[in-house]
Amino acid sequence: MPLAIFGLIYLFLEVLISYEMIGFIGVFGFVLEIVLSAFLGFFILVNFRLFLADALVRVRERDLSYEAFVGLNVFRILGAFLLIMPGSLTDILGILMQFSALGFLFVKPFVKKNPPNESPNDSYGEIIDVEVIEKDK
Repeated sequence: MPLAIFGLIYLFLEVLISYEMIGFIGVFGFVLEIVLSAFLGFFILVNFRLFLADALVRVRERDLSYEAFVGLNVFRILGAFLLIMPGSLTDILGILMQFSALGFLFVKPFVKKNPPNESPNDSYGEIIDVEVIEKDK
């Protein structure tokens, strides 16, 4: 039942925003916007390996946790699929997910933060003093 309510809310908002967009840019502009956003979504899906390679480098350097890596990439793919779907609301959400504005809000609790005086590769802290004791054989 809650899914049906969310579906009706989405449908209402999609029709309302699409109607306003048609009034603002006209029917031809709206059709052109649908076609261009679909091409943009396909372009993002085809070039997703570049985004993935960048995210893998950030995970390897421990700038990004595994949960954040998965979350950001899932939202980027979901945003590309939303751009392919026709409609103004889906295009707005898809663009927001591409720039990580909406996706990062959901993933932010999982992002690893280092203390200000600790570098990402310095996980043991600072060594102050070491004493070496040798045993005679």
